[in-house]
Amino acid sequence: MAGMTRDFVSTIFIVKDRKVLLIKHKKLGLWLPVGGHIEPNETPEEAAVREAKEESGLDIKLEPETFHKLKILKPHHVEIHPISKEHEHITFVYFTKPMGGKLIKNERECDDIRWFSKEELDSDEITVEIKHFAKQAIEEVK
Repeated sequence: MAGMTRDFVSTIFIVKDRKVLLIKHKKLGLWLPVGGHIEPNETPEEAAVREAKEESGLDIKLEPETFHKLKILKPHHVEIHPISKEHEHITFVYFTKPMGGKLIKNERECDDIRWFSKEELDSDEITVEIKHFAKQAIEEVK
């Protein structure tokens, strides 16, 4: 589309004890997973690790598989969603568990941070798309 701009984004659904971590986004007022824009010369996986640490204080690990000399990078999903009529995000969606760190609330990024059980995700405050991915992450991450 002429005039359309796009940003690449990494989004991480972090699961612990069958609960998924969401933040209440300061600007948008929505419950969202941690994540953000991929910086120049950064892979989607590197961005995911950095964003998880910045927004939640948690350490995560995302490792590509290796096939001969190739690194095979496998997000759980890649999706495109509109931000406005002229702008879209191409999002690499990851599911993982925390590997360490201490949960913090990044005051610049969010108003709240908490773990949601599968049942708690049915809140009207959470979008259909986030519910879908969050519930899938809870089922898949062991």
